[in-house]
Amino acid sequence: MIFSKYHFAAAAAAAGMTFAGSASATVLDDFNSGTIITDFLFNDPTTTALENTLNSAAPLETFDIDADIAGTGTNGLGQYDVSAKNNTEFGSNYVDFAGISSGRVIGLFDIAYSFDELIYDPAQDEEMRLTFIQFDPRSTFVTAEIFFTRTAADEFSLVGNGVGTGSSDTPTVVFGDKGDILTMIDVNLDTDTFELFYSTNDGANFTSVGTGTLDPTRGIESVRLVINEDYSDDEMLIDRFAVSHIVPEPASLALFGLAGLGMLRRRA
Repeated sequence: MIFSKYHFAAAAAAAGMTFAGSASATVLDDFNSGTIITDFLFNDPTTTALENTLNSAAPLETFDIDADIAGTGTNGLGQYDVSAKNNTEFGSNYVDFAGISSGRVIGLFDIAYSFDELIYDPAQDEEMRLTFIQFDPRSTFVTAEIFFTRTAADEFSLVGNGVGTGSSDTPTVVFGDKGDILTMIDVNLDTDTFELFYSTNDGANFTSVGTGTLDPTRGIESVRLVINEDYSDDEMLIDRFAVSHIVPEPASLALFGLAGLGMLRRRA
């Protein structure tokens, strides 16, 4: 049984908490310092469908409707319960926002899960993803994503996935058949790189999975929540699904431009 857990990241943002003792905790600080443009905390009434949940950052920007996740809903404890999904369809749910082509975009995906080890079909690996999409909703042009996949009866793998020309993934990390994992993907559209982090103690400390590279032609115009395969024999809860945009300070932009100019001169 998975019990409700406290929305640590949201509380930390409200209290202005930082974690100077952790080398990687600055990704959460950076997330909180940016403009949060999508933030689903799932504090809605029990059985609220995904498309009716509140985006506390931009109330008018909600998930679109996907019939493949019909029957799933909030549990009244601040979580979205995926466990009622009893089909093997690829549930894709999108939230759009104004196009972003520069700065850093940080995605936060907080889940808790428990798989039944006795029920596993390798042809139908359960998947959960937070995906940054290049175009408005219903596009499949992935820029980068947090990608969880059940890879064995007792294994759940995590990778940062980059898609397109010149892109590369992060290394993969493997967890057990149950866990409580806060993940963050830090996408830098100015350097065409990204880094994936995870925390197993609600953000007190983070571990870097590694870095990847982006297709330099891709930006971000929407975020997608993927709920793939049948979860009816398992438990899968989403605690928070959020996106923050960090715009470089003018001074930083100037230094970035000077650095680029210097590189051009050296090449000349």
